[in-house]
Amino acid sequence: MANLRRGCRAEDVESGELLLLGHRGKGYDRNAAETQRPPARPWAVVSPVHQAIALLESLHETDLLFPTRLPGSGQRKSRAGARTWDTKKTNTELKRLQDWVNSTFTPVSGTAAIPPDPVKHLHASRFRRTLAYFIVRRPRGLIAAALQYGHLKTKVTLNYAANDDDSWLDDIAVERLEMVLEQSEDDWTRLEEEHEHVSGPAAAEYRRRTAGAAAFLGRTVRAQASVSRLLAQTDTDIHHGEAMTCVHRAETAACRKEKLLLGLPADDGPDESLCRSTCVNLAYTDRDIAEHRTRLPVLMAEARDPMTPRPRRDRAAAQADQILTVIEQHESSRPGAAHTKGGQTA
Repeated sequence: MANLRRGCRAEDVESGELLLLGHRGKGYDRNAAETQRPPARPWAVVSPVHQAIALLESLHETDLLFPTRLPGSGQRKSRAGARTWDTKKTNTELKRLQDWVNSTFTPVSGTAAIPPDPVKHLHASRFRRTLAYFIVRRPRGLIAAALQYGHLKTKVTLNYAANDDDSWLDDIAVERLEMVLEQSEDDWTRLEEEHEHVSGPAAAEYRRRTAGAAAFLGRTVRAQASVSRLLAQTDTDIHHGEAMTCVHRAETAACRKEKLLLGLPADDGPDESLCRSTCVNLAYTDRDIAEHRTRLPVLMAEARDPMTPRPRRDRAAAQADQILTVIEQHESSRPGAAHTKGGQTA
């Protein structure tokens, strides 16, 4: 972070991915001359990172985001550069920031804008929970975390940022537990109260698992072992993907069979990149069908476009036929539906 400079925010024009442009090395002056600095390397980030950088850029006009001093600060003139980092100093400055916010911005109620934490004081390592939140809730996030930290499997991601600190697993496990409980409650509400329709070969299993998860009423968790046990008990192993829902069962997962055929290690969860339409683990909710309806006209237009190369037109036509079949089967299996035509209930 000490090496980050103004204008380091970027966005991929094709995918819309938010990027952060950084440089090799941990020091701002790792190279002897400014002209010898290596080309920028992009990292994919989430929106709060872009927002934080925009805030930093609005606070001062220096090139480095974290300078040792600000212009006109009255400090003794010294070589301009980036600030150094150590945990104790960072924690002290976090406390100063919290005190400044509370003394400057006081709500009408008189309460502190940043109330004291009931567990312990604010310190830098607690921001790992923010990273864990996004890792767990982003598609293939756990796999990305394992690759980022140089590990082969999610289960052996025992180190965090090259430090021998297995408490990183605690953050991941807690965030996974919270995500599972939130998703299970949302699925149950849509299924039982909003009467969301589910179709596909795994529809019955989807309903069974969702109904079973509704019995959870909450529990106090005080230890990592308790989090792991509770996660194993409450995880429905239902994964909402792009226009499809995987009711995962390793023994029948088409993606797992594909990996084994390719000689790749089989993960402990689904891999959407290897998903097959014939997999018996698939289910389709009304939410998935809505995504299909949005995508269908695009594929049909591409299939009819004479300027599109023939292989792409053929592929788009095949995908459109497949989506149309999924929509028709979904609607025809809806309670009270007589028959369907063109994806619409007659």
